[in-house]
Amino acid sequence: MRQNETLEFVDLNPVNPAVAILSPREDSIQTGLRSPATAVAAALLLRLGFLYLAHQAGGNFFPVGQEAGNVAWSLALGHGFSSPLVGMLGPTAWVAPVYPFLLALGFKLLSMNPYHVIVFGQVMNAIFSALTCWPIYLLAKKLFSLPVALASCWTWAVLPTAILFPLEWIWDQSLAALLLTALLCATVYLAAEPADKTAAVRREALFWAAYGIGWAFTLLTNPAIGLLLPVLLLWLAWKRHKTGAAWKGPVAISLLACVLGVVPWTARNYAAFGRFVPVKSNFGLEFWLGNNPDVKIIWTWWRSPASDTAESNELHRLGEVAYMHEKQSEALKFIWVHPGAFLDSSFDRFVDTWTALWDQRADPWVNALHAGAGYVFFCSAFSLLALLGLLLARRADALAAFPLSAAMLFFPLTYYITHSAVRYRHPIDPVMTILAVYAAAYIYAKVTGKPQIQIQGRSLILAAESRQQKRARSRRTATTD
Repeated sequence: MRQNETLEFVDLNPVNPAVAILSPREDSIQTGLRSPATAVAAALLLRLGFLYLAHQAGGNFFPVGQEAGNVAWSLALGHGFSSPLVGMLGPTAWVAPVYPFLLALGFKLLSMNPYHVIVFGQVMNAIFSALTCWPIYLLAKKLFSLPVALASCWTWAVLPTAILFPLEWIWDQSLAALLLTALLCATVYLAAEPADKTAAVRREALFWAAYGIGWAFTLLTNPAIGLLLPVLLLWLAWKRHKTGAAWKGPVAISLLACVLGVVPWTARNYAAFGRFVPVKSNFGLEFWLGNNPDVKIIWTWWRSPASDTAESNELHRLGEVAYMHEKQSEALKFIWVHPGAFLDSSFDRFVDTWTALWDQRADPWVNALHAGAGYVFFCSAFSLLALLGLLLARRADALAAFPLSAAMLFFPLTYYITHSAVRYRHPIDPVMTILAVYAAAYIYAKVTGKPQIQIQGRSLILAAESRQQKRARSRRTATTD
């Protein structure tokens, strides 16, 4: 197998060169559309346009982000990383640190004006979302082809949820999507054996250390992505082992860099609470909110200390970390006694993650737009198309497609057992976009009958070859032999 083989379209009907000549203006337009930079710019303008319309409409189009915003406010006032809920004082690990620190910067720059910081958060999210076009393009180009890469980044630019979520939620989901896609892209590129081994050896330690630091930054943004870290490192080790490239040293360097990147925050948590809290403390509460006797479907949002006075009092009495441990113990006891209820709720959350069947009633902007039915249809169709793309990619080369498979399989697990929302799944939406475009290209090829699907070796190839071309190649091969 040639290492650099990719999924590509082969034109069966070359156009007459005289007809294909374009004017300079047309040529510049086509060149611009073929650039991911143009997709980034278009994506940003589209998101900022919707942001303007949302602020003009007002009313129900108000963004959500209580805990991160409260901690950012406390940071900006000089009170430290604390106070995630109204009336809750003292140090916290309720949320991961990166995003609140970014919002705190907004408070400092904008004279502590809450409205201006809301706009700051929305614009920042829009930038993160638009920039995600770049790693989408690079990842799809590496695994599939240039046409699939361009189609994927442009699809992301206009994807409804990729426009809605950055503006609706002053939260980390857009930054997490950018970081995870960039990490997957780096993983795929690092797996390839370097063409210039001598030069690569000199830079190898730096590249792998940067990879580890990227993981640390991502874990401090959204720890749920950490489920993928050991899986992708094992895949990297296996891929490099198969090609004869060194893997023990590089993987060790990445792990060390990642640990060293996270340790300062973990040490801060230990100093604040006297207990081991790697990044966030709130898993126990989220686990319990989805697994307690009051759960009818998905979770009991009204039992959160932010909404329930009794739970708020219990939180203040025990303290944050002890309260979280108590809630985790209660959830585990409930699951032990009612395993069937846990399985039913987990299945409901699984369905909701991929279809928005329940989320369409809970999402405030979807309700304000009266788009519940369309939201469910879009999320369901998008998920099915991405699943088809994943199956096609795995059929072509399961090992090469493994990073995409791992993201789709492992990342949502946390939300199946706690509680679900489509925005929680957003970090893997760029992967789903690539896979959906790949599936759409396959379907188009089959429906039009122009190209013929053919898998060569273990590479991912969409080749359009006529039978005459195949026979001609066979004759040339026979002649050579």
